[in-house]
Amino acid sequence: MDNELPPTPPAEPSSDPFAPYPDDLAARRSRWPIVFGSISLVYAVLGTCVQGIGAGMSVASDKIMKMSGMEVSPAPKVVQIVGGVQAGVLVILGIVLITGSAMTLLRKPLGVTLMRFWAYARLVMVIVGLVAGIVTLKPQVEWQITMTSEMRESMRNKGVKEEQLPPIPEREATEQRALWAIAGASLAFAIWPFVIAIALSRANVRADQAAWGQPSGATVE
Repeated sequence: MDNELPPTPPAEPSSDPFAPYPDDLAARRSRWPIVFGSISLVYAVLGTCVQGIGAGMSVASDKIMKMSGMEVSPAPKVVQIVGGVQAGVLVILGIVLITGSAMTLLRKPLGVTLMRFWAYARLVMVIVGLVAGIVTLKPQVEWQITMTSEMRESMRNKGVKEEQLPPIPEREATEQRALWAIAGASLAFAIWPFVIAIALSRANVRADQAAWGQPSGATVE
């Protein structure tokens, strides 16, 4: 047809030797290693510190209370063993996550593998912790009631007025609160591992991870 426009010629490449290359590596790099690596590193450091403190508290709570001038009974053996083992495993997993997060920030392929392993292992530990919390619920409640009674007696001997003493917790109400606390903690602790497990299983993440292991300039099929 007479009114048909001629085809537009392709754009000529820039003659400027300093012009940015269209397929610039910095432009193609995804931001997910920085986002997930940074958040996971902070999460791991804080979590490892908390678990370490928790392990110490489960074993030496009576000694800590004694330092404050109160004589209380130690935690039941089952609570000490279960709490200590859980905390020990979680500290090890925390070290795995710290290592994986740091390597992911440096775009090392092993970093993503370690983070993915941590996510699956941490979800398993959430289930283990939920079961352990339910199994040791009664001994923990008994210990809490006993410890409160001993604290009251110690404070009474120091001249604290009766109305200022902490109340002895009711067994049923304490068990109910403990169950809600266990369920809430399990849900909270499962959120980030679940996010990591889903996010790091995506195709683009696996492709990036494979590309990090290639020599410079190589392509991944």
